[in-house]
Amino acid sequence: MRRSTVARLLFCGLILAAAPAAAQTWQLFATGKTTKIYFDRASVREDEGFVHYRVRIEYGEPRDSRDRKHRYKSSVSAQAAQCEARKVALTSVILFDDAGTRLSENLRTPERWRQALADVGADGLQARLLQHACALAKGGSPNAPAERAAAKTLIGAGVVVSPEGMIVTNHHLVQGCASISVLDPQKQRTAATLVGADAANDLALLKAERTFPAAASFRSGAPLQAGEAVTVVGYPLAGILGFEPNVTFGYVSAVGGLRGDASRFQISAPIHKGNSGGPILGQDGQVIGIVTSKLDALAVQKRTGDLPQNISFGVRGEIAQTFLQTHAARFASGAGGRKLENTEVAAIGRSITLLVACRRNAAGDADSAAGGGR
Repeated sequence: MRRSTVARLLFCGLILAAAPAAAQTWQLFATGKTTKIYFDRASVREDEGFVHYRVRIEYGEPRDSRDRKHRYKSSVSAQAAQCEARKVALTSVILFDDAGTRLSENLRTPERWRQALADVGADGLQARLLQHACALAKGGSPNAPAERAAAKTLIGAGVVVSPEGMIVTNHHLVQGCASISVLDPQKQRTAATLVGADAANDLALLKAERTFPAAASFRSGAPLQAGEAVTVVGYPLAGILGFEPNVTFGYVSAVGGLRGDASRFQISAPIHKGNSGGPILGQDGQVIGIVTSKLDALAVQKRTGDLPQNISFGVRGEIAQTFLQTHAARFASGAGGRKLENTEVAAIGRSITLLVACRRNAAGDADSAAGGGR
């Protein structure tokens, strides 16, 4: 073979080795407004209890590396995961420019990436990548990314009402779920089933396949009062803020809901998507309501020219107790007790609040969009 031919072949081989897009085993996994994520099926392997796999991200526009030394257009990260523990760590990251030329490579020793293992939540891209890799490692045939994209997971909160695994949450959160799971503050995930619902009052009762060390106590015999302090616990914007119970504080703004709805009351504590179904606690640490919705501030601004802030609503605690009694769910209740410090109320709220994940198929998305809750 002529030297020029050999040189051309070697040159082509180097380009193929350098360009991340050249490998035929890369599978389009997810797309965003400015990124495309690919999964390397051929990279999946098991070694000493860890599943290893590679992920490539292509960006719409070049971006600067952390050290500002490079402008890269794509990256390939190698990851190691513990499937049962749901932990992942980066083992290496390679940056490429828009021509596919390797710019830099950051390698971690086994000691370093083992120390960097981090929990993966119940939802989000990292959770889907982990599930995909672990299924392939076990010889399974996971759904194609396009099929998974047709499904949607909603995140909200639930309140443990009995140690036997009974949980109250919002009806709009768990309506039409293909599957339901709950995640406790220790990151232990458990399947749950829907055992009761009240659409009118936006309440639902779940049964988890486990017991819990702590359960809520509902306040009875002490009516709501405008101006009393409240604590709200939930998982707002979990994909951004993380999968730890989040605590906010506020006051009872009004003892009625929209247009005087007697089944609801208004609070000033800020809530977001992921707070649905979480507890509203009084200063004694007892549950006085269940978060259900917030005012659509942008819609009000469009209509009135004024942007309202922190107008949220909860289902009254008495309504929730009647719902639980109707479904023969055992729960604790009591008269209002002594006022606790905010930190004490927050600790109680965190101990009884679970993340609720509802996985819906494409057909259920329309119902989801119509729910209007948080």
